[in-house]
Amino acid sequence: MKKENEYLFLFIRYSIFFCISLSIVTLNVDHKLNILKLVIYLLIYIINTQLRIYYLGEHNLFIILSLLFETLVICLLYNSFKGFTFIYFFITVIDASTMLKNVESIIMNLILYVAVVLISLHPDYSKLQNYTYINVIFNTIVIIGVGSLGKYIKSQKEKKVEAQKLYDKIRISEEKLKDAYERLESYSSTVEEITLLKERNRISREIHDTVGHTLSTLIIQLQAVPFLWKSNPKEAETMLSNMLSYTKTGLEDVRRAVRELSPSAFDKGSGVFLLKELIINFEKNSNVKVDFNVSKMVYDLNSDQSFTLYRVFQESFSNSIRHGGATNIKINMNFSPNEIYVHIRDNGTCSKNMEKGFGLTNMENRINFIGGTFSYFNHEAQGFEINILIPKNQNIAELKEGNNE
Repeated sequence: MKKENEYLFLFIRYSIFFCISLSIVTLNVDHKLNILKLVIYLLIYIINTQLRIYYLGEHNLFIILSLLFETLVICLLYNSFKGFTFIYFFITVIDASTMLKNVESIIMNLILYVAVVLISLHPDYSKLQNYTYINVIFNTIVIIGVGSLGKYIKSQKEKKVEAQKLYDKIRISEEKLKDAYERLESYSSTVEEITLLKERNRISREIHDTVGHTLSTLIIQLQAVPFLWKSNPKEAETMLSNMLSYTKTGLEDVRRAVRELSPSAFDKGSGVFLLKELIINFEKNSNVKVDFNVSKMVYDLNSDQSFTLYRVFQESFSNSIRHGGATNIKINMNFSPNEIYVHIRDNGTCSKNMEKGFGLTNMENRINFIGGTFSYFNHEAQGFEINILIPKNQNIAELKEGNNE
């Protein structure tokens, strides 16, 4: 588009040069032209114009000097060959309006206007325009029109430059946002891996310290039973009874270790604390402000509720950044005697025809799995809203028992 505009302006300039030459030849058809002089003046005029466009674009002083020099050349051309005044000054007025700042542009256009008026006082063409006042008025209207056109072109160009700068800023912000999101995902993945590794190490130590010790003791005692049975059957029976009790204790230790395979971080009572910790880490890694408000009434979440809400918060934060470009997220969490209500809303933007994707489906399935309800609302340019309702202290085991009945 920029190239097309450049070609258009170049075409207009050369068309003006052609019109100047044509007007001189037409109006001097009955006079002998000094071709060499005409060619020299026109070349100086064209070269000065081209130098101003391609080499003096950022130097206001040189532009002003170029315009003044061009005015002098135009006066010499007109004095030698006459012609249509407004055509001579068309390019000069356009450049004064588009290439100079406001104050400098106004002063330069006033100088050009004075030059036009002085030349218009001595017309040499068309019987109608031999009337001096008509000639001055006509050229004044043309010059004002051309100057206004130049100002309009300049304002459109400035708007285009500002739009390009704004686009560049948005693109840079988008890249930073993507980078923050990638770092957040990386952080989340790293935290999960570290948590899992710590849990495995803890369970490994637990099994070694309890189950391993129990089995080692049982092996030693079982090896001693045959010998003890021969020498003291009654004591052997007592040992077998103790071994049975010890085995039951070991079995309980194994069961406890298996139960603890689920993340210990989501034990009863730690839910709200973990959600706050997630929000703090999210704010640090994304530069998104999260307002988290909890009601005065607060009670413990069970492990199922804690884990589900933790995952839903993670997914909603991810969607707010990735799809909505949000900078602020508000979360209200209200505990009532029988249920927990969670409201999440961001200030991002959403498409009017947004489709329910994997993330929303996954969140809804998680909430439904623990007996809750999930709904969302698309406010388009005003953000995205999620509403969650969870029954108090209802875990997956209770749901399964209820379904079996």
